[in-house]
Amino acid sequence: MELIDKIRISHSAITDFNNCPRLYYFKSIYRNPKTGNRIQIVNPYLSLGLAVHETIDELIDIAPSKRVNKKLSKRFEKIWQNYSGKIGGFTSKKQEEIFKKRGHLMIKKIEGSAILSKRSLKKEKDFPKIELSDDMNLIGNFDWIELMKDGSLHIIDFKTGKSKEKNDSLQLPIYQVLAEKNYNRKVKKLSYWYLEKDTKLTTKKIISTNKCLDIINKKANEIKNSIESRSFGCSSKYRKCFYCKNYETILSGKAEYLDTKNERDLYYLANSKDLLDKIYEESFLNNKEKEIVCMKMNNITMDETRETLNISKIEIKKSVESIKIKLKENLEQKELKIFIEELLKKENKFDA
Repeated sequence: MELIDKIRISHSAITDFNNCPRLYYFKSIYRNPKTGNRIQIVNPYLSLGLAVHETIDELIDIAPSKRVNKKLSKRFEKIWQNYSGKIGGFTSKKQEEIFKKRGHLMIKKIEGSAILSKRSLKKEKDFPKIELSDDMNLIGNFDWIELMKDGSLHIIDFKTGKSKEKNDSLQLPIYQVLAEKNYNRKVKKLSYWYLEKDTKLTTKKIISTNKCLDIINKKANEIKNSIESRSFGCSSKYRKCFYCKNYETILSGKAEYLDTKNERDLYYLANSKDLLDKIYEESFLNNKEKEIVCMKMNNITMDETRETLNISKIEIKKSVESIKIKLKENLEQKELKIFIEELLKKENKFDA
């Protein structure tokens, strides 16, 4: 394994390590031996977050008096094109439209909000950082830092996911430490804005900077010890957990390489649920054929299917043959393989 010289500790790195040390290895340390780049699996949730955050970033360096009237929908549409289709991890057009609509609604909440009328610090070109030790840096990326009337800071993090941060999350404490050390100002307020559900901020309790640093250093040293001992095993008894199994598919050659951006090799991996949604939602199968596929995936026998749909054995045989042809014509090879693998899990054969 190729290890790194200076360990970069961040909220995402700590979260990855807590979820699965092997996931942390894939996302923070592993490099593609062919390119020397990091690897990343694209997915709709990541693309939604990136598009919304990039849209908001435009506002940071604009004077409050001007940005309160700034319309962001067109900018969001333009940015979204960078994540449209497979490069954004979308399996179908309908799935993409659902996520884009969510993004538009989030942007509408930002437009004209009270936050925009208040002074804020400009965005740094490089991530703010502090040295935890000779071989470890703490880094972070602020979404928004409001400059309060007394000169203190209010850190706001915009959330585009549906779930809320855990109470013991280190994200805001890390931002608190970085802000106070880099800007030499007191942080008096820490907030999340859950754009999916809330119209107001969720404010978190401030703890002392020294206490924050103690907690952060403890987690950082756990990561450092794992790196030094080259110990990145998955704790799952199956050796592949929910968090790391998708990255294992890249090494096994099952994921599809898409592009390289910002020194990261991007890969697409269709999952069975999204793939079935694509089959049901798109129009290459007719309604009767979709019902047959749906019944098969629910392990209903062909005799029951014929009886339910009130069609003859010859008709269903023709439909099955038509389904096979259409799937081959409209699914990519890797998608077809996933569908077949899902099909083989069922007890009843896919024939008449």
